[in-house]
Amino acid sequence: MRTIGVLGGMTWVSTTEYYRALNTVAAERLGGIHSAKLALVSVDMAPIADLMAADEWDEAGRLLAADARAIEAAGAEIFILATNSLHNAWDAIVADLTIPTIHIGDSAGAALRDDGHTRVALLGTRYTMELPFLRERLEQFGIDALVPGPADRVELQRIVFDELALGTFRDESRAFFVDVIASLAGQGATAALLACTEFGLLVAQEDIELPLYDTAMLHVEAAVDAALA
Repeated sequence: MRTIGVLGGMTWVSTTEYYRALNTVAAERLGGIHSAKLALVSVDMAPIADLMAADEWDEAGRLLAADARAIEAAGAEIFILATNSLHNAWDAIVADLTIPTIHIGDSAGAALRDDGHTRVALLGTRYTMELPFLRERLEQFGIDALVPGPADRVELQRIVFDELALGTFRDESRAFFVDVIASLAGQGATAALLACTEFGLLVAQEDIELPLYDTAMLHVEAAVDAALA
């Protein structure tokens, strides 16, 4: 198995889930007590979040590119970025890498396309829902992404940064999330895409009527498959 390089910490809550899932999937693929070969760098989210809020994506990309290079120098043979929102700076982050990279939107788009979906509910941070980086990636797979209205986007952003990033999971937020997906289903969405790496810790398939696709888990499966190829 090749070594998977993981750039995480955005947030540490979701990165712990990435670590658990990468090892779980590796063990399922290989059997026994196998685990994943990983090189992990976890950054401090606070200054990165400030840059995101200030629309300083170039600077965020510059800082994270140094961490990506450190991951490759540590022996990583495949690179993944364990967050959705910072894929807005993807090109800058991976520009100097020589190892293969896996974009979170490609693993999600392939899974949705293969299952026959062409219109999906896209739930994420305000950055992921409003900026084009993920929606345009999905369009390459023939998928139209529907996003919630402005007020719902603000509330989803608050839930991510005031609750989920701190490890807080509230029933009221789960109920709100379910209602937002139901509204997008009424607009023709045939699946719900959890495009925030913490959302899979808040809701599960049994909470949602639409088929649920978690970008983080699809990303993990793609990374392990690539490492074993």
